[in-house]
Amino acid sequence: MVVRIASYNTALSRPNRGDLLAALESGRDKQVLATVALLQHIRADIILLNEVDFDPSGRVVALLQQALRQPANNAALDYPYAYCQPVNSGEPSGRDFDKDGMASDQGSDALGFGLFPGQYGMVLLSRFPIDSVSSRTFQSFLWKDMPNPCLPKNAQGDAWFDSADLAVLPLSSKSHWDVAINIGGRRLRCLCSHPTPPVFDGPERRNACRNHDEIRFWSDYLSAEPYFYDDQGRRGGLDQEDFVLLGDLNASPVEGDAYQQAIKRLLQHPRMAQCAFPDSIGAIAHSAKLDKNIAKHHTAVWRMQADYVRVSQTLSPSYQAVFWPAKKHKAASLLTDTSDHRLVFIDLPFVKN
Repeated sequence: MVVRIASYNTALSRPNRGDLLAALESGRDKQVLATVALLQHIRADIILLNEVDFDPSGRVVALLQQALRQPANNAALDYPYAYCQPVNSGEPSGRDFDKDGMASDQGSDALGFGLFPGQYGMVLLSRFPIDSVSSRTFQSFLWKDMPNPCLPKNAQGDAWFDSADLAVLPLSSKSHWDVAINIGGRRLRCLCSHPTPPVFDGPERRNACRNHDEIRFWSDYLSAEPYFYDDQGRRGGLDQEDFVLLGDLNASPVEGDAYQQAIKRLLQHPRMAQCAFPDSIGAIAHSAKLDKNIAKHHTAVWRMQADYVRVSQTLSPSYQAVFWPAKKHKAASLLTDTSDHRLVFIDLPFVKN
């Protein structure tokens, strides 16, 4: 069978706790309705959604699943399985991470940038069973516990973060997830994350440093480095299993403000399939003044390849694309009122065991 796997930064996050829940409950929010219509059109079997505010009650995910099940042009879409865990964004740290002389409960002083706990969260939706027991989260893994971390320094060359900062500062600005999904008797590991943008900082480039190491996390994880510890108390990296890497990584190997070593190393990892990047006609048209060989891979309207669906070298996609149709295409209207990112997907032949 062919399994469609997608990643989409929905930009559904709202500025206040409870706003997204209220939008879903209303059934009238333009962005929510447009996002649902787009997802029903793509019809992925497994999809990671970035920037969906975490709701500990589970109502946000339940209402999203419910909205997708509503028939629209005979396109009802049922995701009976969902994986959604807490994230670091907006969680108070008690520290002055941005060194402005004041420790705030939110924003740059939070464990991950956010105006309230759970802002910019993630959810993985699936038509196939999720093995929650075998899945792993790394929300609490401390940045300092990565060997030779890329920690920022101030203008004098001294450490930006002191020992008390590093005692509580996690690597993940949101979280890193390794979610196990059972597809016809075979297990697929979905490696999900949303590293911080490598901007909105200062000369010390603390966000660029964190973005680098959030991406480096996956390279080391694929190499089965032993230093990892997860929130479930287990240690070590990924065994020799099929995987798919999903998420808005906020980095490109050829452009943008990120330290490119990490994304290049990850995309060229020996366990990663070395297939072409997905592209779109819409991206070329949107950035007509740029080199089309670069522009065609863009996944954001601000002109960069930021979002990824990449698979292990044990798997071979039969088709892949960025959903960004030409303006005159009838499907282009599906982008109205949606995110400043574009959905990325692959079709993966998956032989049952």
